[in-house]
Amino acid sequence: MTSVRRARSLAWTCLLLASAQIAVPALAESPPAPLEIVVTGVRKTPEPNSVTLPSAQASKAPGTQGDPAKVVESLPGMARSSFDSGALVLWGASPTESRVLVDGVEIPRLFHGSGIRSTVSGELLQSVTLTPGAYSADYGRALGGLVRLETRDLPSDRPHAVVDASTLDGAVAASSPLGERVRVALGARYGWLDRTLEVVDAPDVSAYYAVPRYADYHGKAQVALRDGEGIDLVVLGSHDDLERTIPDADPARVRSQSTHAGFERAYLRYRRTFEDGSTAEVVPWLGWDHARSDAYFGESPARLARESFRLGLRALHRSRAWSGATLGLGVDVASDQADLSREGSLTIPPREGDVSVFGEPPGDDTNVDQWRTLLVNVAPHATLDLELGPLSLTPSLRFDGYLSETSRQTPRVGKTPSIGRSSFQGVLEPRIAAALRLSRRAVLLGSAGLYSQPPAPEDQSAVFGTPTLGVERAVHASIGQSAELSSTSSVTTLGFYRSLTELAVRDPSPTPKLAYAFLQNGTGRSYGVQILLRQRPWHGFSGWLAYTVSRSERRDAPAAAERLFDWDQPNLLTLVATQVLGGWSLGARFRYASGAPRTPVTGALFAEPNDVFQPLFGAHNAERLPDFWQLDARVDRAFALDPRSRLTLYLEVLNVLNHANAEEYLYSSDYTTRAVVTGLPVVGVFGARLDL
Repeated sequence: MTSVRRARSLAWTCLLLASAQIAVPALAESPPAPLEIVVTGVRKTPEPNSVTLPSAQASKAPGTQGDPAKVVESLPGMARSSFDSGALVLWGASPTESRVLVDGVEIPRLFHGSGIRSTVSGELLQSVTLTPGAYSADYGRALGGLVRLETRDLPSDRPHAVVDASTLDGAVAASSPLGERVRVALGARYGWLDRTLEVVDAPDVSAYYAVPRYADYHGKAQVALRDGEGIDLVVLGSHDDLERTIPDADPARVRSQSTHAGFERAYLRYRRTFEDGSTAEVVPWLGWDHARSDAYFGESPARLARESFRLGLRALHRSRAWSGATLGLGVDVASDQADLSREGSLTIPPREGDVSVFGEPPGDDTNVDQWRTLLVNVAPHATLDLELGPLSLTPSLRFDGYLSETSRQTPRVGKTPSIGRSSFQGVLEPRIAAALRLSRRAVLLGSAGLYSQPPAPEDQSAVFGTPTLGVERAVHASIGQSAELSSTSSVTTLGFYRSLTELAVRDPSPTPKLAYAFLQNGTGRSYGVQILLRQRPWHGFSGWLAYTVSRSERRDAPAAAERLFDWDQPNLLTLVATQVLGGWSLGARFRYASGAPRTPVTGALFAEPNDVFQPLFGAHNAERLPDFWQLDARVDRAFALDPRSRLTLYLEVLNVLNHANAEEYLYSSDYTTRAVVTGLPVVGVFGARLDL
């Protein structure tokens, strides 16, 4: 393939990718609503670390590209993940340590496989909340943070519909009232980027980018039982298929990977508000998760498949205990039964902390295993909201009981029978949050608590992991202030600290004990300061500046030296601005992020049995990728076709200055030379959306 064709293929890919990420403009010609930063804590369960944005506002913020859930990438405390990753890295936590919830129901991922769209349609969402740490006792099973999506109440005035098509995907959504008490909504989206690439003669683009093929759907029915009482039925589904091939002149070094991932969720949500102001909510749910990865380095396979049946129940009742005090009592139940199979190298794919390099060939340590796990978590919790004059205080307590079962304690040897293991572990987690109003314009904020997380089913293999792994633990703490600078501007400064213990880490021994590939003696910590400066609309201008300075470290054994966390990014800066001029809206976003740590390659050894070079490494995470920075711009205009229909035209330019950001280091087969894999070039996109 010629260099011209490579450049054209990459440009087409980026162009088509961006075409589905354009920010959805307002339907009305009035100025866009301001960004709402909600710091709860004066009257109900203060969460000083949470940022909540209404979906309609989030989708119009520059840089969200029309997807309200993507606004979390521009908020403080969220590190930048690599291009096409979509990983959540909150306050120095691993992506596997944070959770995504829809109406309190956990889903396995926020974004489709390449990070270009969220798995839940923005047409269904009411708000998006990011809590990078120190969250309330209502939630658990996570050492990191939370992203919470709330679905909206359906309109009752008339039928509504949206049709949205692009070179990346097509989407339809519709809602309608059915009588006075029932409302329904349906929607679906389907990605066709792979077919579009064939039309523009760029079938080999997968050498540079994992071409996504995805689909998602949603359905919601609302029934108003009586005043202040209703029940919702929600169904969600998401499916992804990714394929990637990195060619090489030597067929034995051709790298390829195909992945499939998806989930389905169905839940009922009963809500009631009583005459005395108390509230009750009950959410039973069930679902299925399925994921499969097939990777090849030449003829050497690395396969991992997982099928999970999940169900749970959330229930919460809040009532006034006495004047100035609100008591919340609830229970959070979840069950995960997983069937897994794995084949290939013990170290591929690499996990956090492994010393590896992109494209490294597998070693001789290959094996195969099939196993089953069951995790049942029952967590009663209580929260007391106290109003003590200018002080709002919320002590809370959560007890997480974990029942864990695995199908085998030891690897299969001959005809030895399967001897499973069952264990129970209880963890008491006290937490507290506070907000002290210092003046009419200033509030002092603070929070702290204990948190736990069960082991991942993938780590409980008797061959590739350790079946006896227990829960991992963390301590979160934060303190800061929020102040109104003027009637339209404010600043929030927050210092945070997270300490991690009992982390599952790979046994560094060349001959680990049987069924003990992982040891539970890893530790870690992250700390830093985040600042959010917000400007609400002023003469048509609005926006925010988010800056986070932090450090994240891990220790893989008690006697080992501290190392940088694989996702550590000391400096994160995002500047978002929007200016409304008549019927036009102009927006821009600038992002800067420190480069992620990498372990340098100092040489190579030739392995005769496999006829490949194996890299020799320097100090762990001793260097970094070059810093990332990018400027994006947008302009849009809406036209009223009739009183009920509107057509919106938009133009967005990504990476306006055409900066070549390094996303990864790529080494030659003998590791004597090194190049960089770069991300988006400058991209200009024009598009349209029809609302009926």
